[in-house]
Amino acid sequence: MQESFYEVEGIKLRYLEWGRAGSPPLVLVHGFSSTATAWARVGETLADEFQVVAPDLRGHGQSEWDPQQRYTDAQYAADVHALATRLGLGQFTLVGHSMGGAVAFTYAATYPSDLVRMVIEDSAPMPPGRTPTEVRSSFASRAEVEQHVRASVVNMSEEALQGRVDLYYRALPDGTWGYRADVVGVRRGRAGQDAEKAWENVRNVQCPTLVIRAGAEPPLVSRETVERLKRENPKIDVVTVPDAGHNIHFAHFDEFMPIFRAFVAQPAPIG
Repeated sequence: MQESFYEVEGIKLRYLEWGRAGSPPLVLVHGFSSTATAWARVGETLADEFQVVAPDLRGHGQSEWDPQQRYTDAQYAADVHALATRLGLGQFTLVGHSMGGAVAFTYAATYPSDLVRMVIEDSAPMPPGRTPTEVRSSFASRAEVEQHVRASVVNMSEEALQGRVDLYYRALPDGTWGYRADVVGVRRGRAGQDAEKAWENVRNVQCPTLVIRAGAEPPLVSRETVERLKRENPKIDVVTVPDAGHNIHFAHFDEFMPIFRAFVAQPAPIG
């Protein structure tokens, strides 16, 4: 794994790479409050076959926080585009988890000629009236963080849970715990994004796209949303991983990878 940095509009951003330049490129975009490091096992597994690139989105991981809270899907897509251009990736496969899926849909609609295919992990536009849950940003101890994650993330092994705590959270100087990411700023910066614009992005996707959906109840991507995704864009297919929670690639790696590999191994579409 190699760590590097680049800059967009004065914000210093980190990215990780696995594999060799010149191999088929994959760009992996993490979700809300996460980090590029959450893709480490995927990157290491695919390093012999692909050039794997995973950015820390602004406000996350080792990337700088944006004092102007420019954390919209459009801004994140522009940041990823700047990275792809910097690295000379040409056409690549884009993968987005959760919030990263919204970024990926936006990217595909904005920079369609960049993409050969796309994988969306447990993400879709929110149904009308549904809003993100309140973010709790402060915890008394690591034990309280563990309790919070255990209650909020279903079907996650203890090993995966501890790994999530290490990646997403940190001890603060006063002894309390909080997120590594600018979770409050990101939520504020993303408030008010247009749900219909998100569906417009879905309709404008031009490359073959696979949505890998978590099947644990209650699902983030409902069956009704699955049907709408397919109805809005025939280039989208959906596969459900039974009993998997939201962090499929992280907590259900053995189920995720065969589905992912089979899709990215398909010949690139012509034209």
